[in-house]
Amino acid sequence: MKFIKLLGIAVLALGVSMTSCSIEDGKDGVDGIDGVDGQDGLNGADGKDGADGQQGPPGQDGQDGQDGQNGAVGLEEMIKYGAVTLDLSGTRPDGVVFEDSATFRFTPIDADDFDSYNIVSSTQMGDDIEYNFAFRRFYSSPDGTYNINFIQWELVVINPGQETQNVQSATVTINNYGVIGDDNKYFMVDNVFASGGAGVSEMVFTDMVFDPNAGNHLTFSYAFTVDAANNDSGNELSVSGTVDINLLELIQP
Repeated sequence: MKFIKLLGIAVLALGVSMTSCSIEDGKDGVDGIDGVDGQDGLNGADGKDGADGQQGPPGQDGQDGQDGQNGAVGLEEMIKYGAVTLDLSGTRPDGVVFEDSATFRFTPIDADDFDSYNIVSSTQMGDDIEYNFAFRRFYSSPDGTYNINFIQWELVVINPGQETQNVQSATVTINNYGVIGDDNKYFMVDNVFASGGAGVSEMVFTDMVFDPNAGNHLTFSYAFTVDAANNDSGNELSVSGTVDINLLELIQP
């Protein structure tokens, strides 16, 4: 009886096994939705610049251009003979203390003006030589007709620059010079000052040198004072400055 129960169970299990082998496969499932694309990655860093290449050989020189035409006489021609400086100090007619400086550098280039505006002549006197200097320098342009703002010197000196130097006479003309203050007020200086003249102190000349072999080069410093009654400021006036010029000399026949 027990054997019969075991046989029945075995037959049942064999039937179940055979039945499961005959079941059909299931249908494929639906594809899933694509995932969201990821963000782009960051750009990489720029690489370092490469080393400079070697310089190429120089190019050939270009052809010279044509010479330009000569221009009109320029400022270089008008100032090449040097300049005279002028320093003034004192008190204005309205009682204001002032100091003023100017450089007179222009000279005419017309030969008719040389004998008055930029000349030197000499006379042998035994062992000494007497020099006569006459020179004028304009303040802003070399024009004696329309621009009459100038300083002029007439100077007679024996043996300038030597131990035996002797200034025989000196006359300084300051012509139509305007002293303009910071307050835009001005007064005119239009005076002639002569050594030994009325109200003029002794004129002091220092470092005077004249070299006739170096373009008739004359240099010196000067200083003097003028009393109130003899200058246009109406007060005592101090005058000083320097001369650094080259003078012309007429060729004698």
